[in-house]
Amino acid sequence: MLDRIAAKMSELGFTKYEARAYVSLLQNYPATRYELSKNSGVPRSAIYDVINRLETVGAVSALSTRPEKYIPLPPDQFLKMIEQRYQQKIDQFRESLSELDTNVESEQLWNITGYTNLISKAKEMIQEARQEIYLSCWEREIREIEKELHYALKRGVKVVLFSFTEVPHIGLVFSYELNEQELEKVWDHKIILVRDREELLMGEANRKTQRKAAWTTNKAIVQIAANHIVLDITLFGIRAGIDVSNAVIEMHPGEMELLGRLLGQKFPDNPLIQLDFSKNGMALKNNLKKTKKEKS
Repeated sequence: MLDRIAAKMSELGFTKYEARAYVSLLQNYPATRYELSKNSGVPRSAIYDVINRLETVGAVSALSTRPEKYIPLPPDQFLKMIEQRYQQKIDQFRESLSELDTNVESEQLWNITGYTNLISKAKEMIQEARQEIYLSCWEREIREIEKELHYALKRGVKVVLFSFTEVPHIGLVFSYELNEQELEKVWDHKIILVRDREELLMGEANRKTQRKAAWTTNKAIVQIAANHIVLDITLFGIRAGIDVSNAVIEMHPGEMELLGRLLGQKFPDNPLIQLDFSKNGMALKNNLKKTKKEKS
């Protein structure tokens, strides 16, 4: 456990010896430098510099004893200290960047490499959602971001979820409820996440191999991805015979109704083209289905 926690602390900018010393001191305090060296595995030749460094950043304090003994800063205060320090550095860096005249366009496609970074980006996008989230992915990935999706719902964000696999019921769910392990025999895990029709994350979700996913704010690509999810939901509605009108995306009022009418005029003898997926059309179809069932 000592090594695992110390490794996480090392990721915050502390050396391996500093991390081991602090975590060890949490378990056994107060302690002299000799005792701390013995308990943490930090060499006696290094423990003096390690303690000085931890004292300098405020992670440990010395007691007025002979020999000197040390106590650790409580974990909650230690974390607050780190957060404030990093936030200050981020603010200073942001201020420095604002002085540069840059023309980097966020509408290009950017790579998100690795499964951990993919999930982190998905969580960030969900946390920033203000109006709606359209998401197509597998159960495993849904479980990774489930908490963020629930928080989004509580904020009043519309969450629309499509999957071929069994998934938790979060928001509007359209799922074939197929077994994930069976699907893995022929398909790879994928994710398509659209936030507020402004931002897109899309790619393979592979835990074992470092894959690159695409992230962009390009409006055309974002709309294409959102329409792809809606198409999958529409086909699901046709196959399952259910109303999917609450998942339809209209960039402009009435566009689905207009598109349906134009296609109907162009292909009058094609029953699939005659399908009207506007909200009014779907409501009418459901009423007709209920009437037919009642008569039968």
